[in-house]
Amino acid sequence: MRALWRRLQRPVPMSRQRGIALIVVIVVISVLAAVLNDFGYHSTVDLEAAANARDRMRAELLARSAINLGRLLIKVQTTLIDKFRAQAGDFQIAEFAPYLIKAFGGDADERAGLGSMLGFNSSSMKGLGVGKGASFDLDMTAEDGKLNLNCGGGLNDQPRQQILYGVLTALFFPPTYNSLFDVTDPDGQVSSRDDVAKAIVDWADIDTQKFSADGKSNGNEDYRYDVGRDPFKEHNNFFDTAEEVNLVRGIGDEFWGSFGELLTVYGGCKVNASAITPEHWPLMAAILRATIKDSEKQNPILLSDELMGQMAQQVLGLAKMSGGFTNVGQFIQMVTDPAGALASKDTSSSGSSSNPPPSSGNKPSGLQLDPVKVGKVVNIGPRRIWRLDATGHIQRTKLRSVDVHIRAVWDSQHFNQNNNSPDPNDRMGTWLFWRIE
Repeated sequence: MRALWRRLQRPVPMSRQRGIALIVVIVVISVLAAVLNDFGYHSTVDLEAAANARDRMRAELLARSAINLGRLLIKVQTTLIDKFRAQAGDFQIAEFAPYLIKAFGGDADERAGLGSMLGFNSSSMKGLGVGKGASFDLDMTAEDGKLNLNCGGGLNDQPRQQILYGVLTALFFPPTYNSLFDVTDPDGQVSSRDDVAKAIVDWADIDTQKFSADGKSNGNEDYRYDVGRDPFKEHNNFFDTAEEVNLVRGIGDEFWGSFGELLTVYGGCKVNASAITPEHWPLMAAILRATIKDSEKQNPILLSDELMGQMAQQVLGLAKMSGGFTNVGQFIQMVTDPAGALASKDTSSSGSSSNPPPSSGNKPSGLQLDPVKVGKVVNIGPRRIWRLDATGHIQRTKLRSVDVHIRAVWDSQHFNQNNNSPDPNDRMGTWLFWRIE
């Protein structure tokens, strides 16, 4: 033991200590490199996060600017243009919104193009544009020209439910939609056209009794929403959004792709025929089918999907040419005798008589509508509910950009009691829906 202790106390030769300083330096440099690398990484992440937050805020403010410009256009439409609708026709400033918005939110080339089209030099005007790499756009559509699913919801209003059911069955009628019905869904259930129409009504009403078209008791609702891999209960109240219809029994992605753009959950229970766009002609065809006279149910036009589509497109096209529908009576006349209605419109506007234009041999002549049924389904007038889709865009680099989308629904005739402005005009209108993504 003593020998071991004496051996340990002997001094270490210098040759065995050689290189220790180099090892210490290497270790210190390695530690500092790791610390600096971690610091640099976190600094880069923080910088990118701050830049993302900054650009997202800029994009959101640009989208909000587009929304505010849209509200301005709606105000011009409702307070100025709609007052002269009888004289000027169904002019909609929203159809020109994408071009007008470019004057404020487009790039220099777009502003210059709009200026040259309108006959002025946009480069000399201040307040236009939002800076390099930034832009915004806006799309405005009226919800009044869609079918309101909530007309079958809430308290049991049998007349409104029957009207909604009738238009839905007419909308589903064409054979081109055969692949959407009478097929097995992922839960093993098979739903016919009639089943889907009733399921939509039952989803939104507040009772648990199955809807019956004749008003008689049809038993309890039993759509078996609780048998799938993801069970849930039916709403039994108003639809919150139109997309909620995808939860109804018998409805899937193909259904939404075919009918989603024709449905809404806002506005009244009558479809504003003036607001039906040409690309939404299947809804017009459904309205014609649902309001036809009982004596006309065997009309060849009604039984032909192709002829019915031509009829609906013809009515919408003639209405566009003649300045829009003026009232429900004129709408009925346009459907009953399209050529005669157009001729009478030309006569009243010009003050002179003229012969009606001949009907095309490839297009249907007309359909006899029931005025009572039409009055329950259709109204004619200015738009009230507007959907605004705004997008703010920030181009950070050539390959990297930030976009913020705002979807909002504006009711231009709702009296807003929460507005503190002393101007009564500021109290007209409120938001029904607002979503930022």
